[in-house]
Amino acid sequence: MKLIIAVVFVGVLQVFAALGQDDDRAKTETIIKDLESKLDGALMRGDVASVDGILADDYMETTAQGLLKSKSDVMTIVRTRAAAPRVPGVGPEITVTETKLRTFGSVALLSGMRTVRYQFMEYQTAAPPGQLPAPTSQDQERFTKIYVKINGQWRLFSFQTTTIAKH
Repeated sequence: MKLIIAVVFVGVLQVFAALGQDDDRAKTETIIKDLESKLDGALMRGDVASVDGILADDYMETTAQGLLKSKSDVMTIVRTRAAAPRVPGVGPEITVTETKLRTFGSVALLSGMRTVRYQFMEYQTAAPPGQLPAPTSQDQERFTKIYVKINGQWRLFSFQTTTIAKH
């Protein structure tokens, strides 16, 4: 009888542990999605403090063109954007789809696909004067982001994109 009670008790503990892991996973997913949203906005606004707080100190990015960027490189771009006059800009429009988040304790792996649409200004194209150029470029990329929990805070540690070949 004691053995049966012990087995049932262990089983109940395992169920509660599994439920706790699901709660942790859902909480982590919410945090990562929030960080993604904050990072996108901060990059567009040139919000130096927010970007600095989200990127890990040893952040490394590999672009679709094979270039490596460190946190310092990204922060230089953000500072430049922050110092620029506030004017309506035509920047790339990025749509993210097919995301999947997997968590492994203090590491979260986010993967997905992004479509990047570029709108070139009149001076960048051979369009006749007075005619607005149409969007001239659209790229699709697969991406992987690695978030790591450092000192109790989630930070973006690595980001890599790979261009999907156009057919």
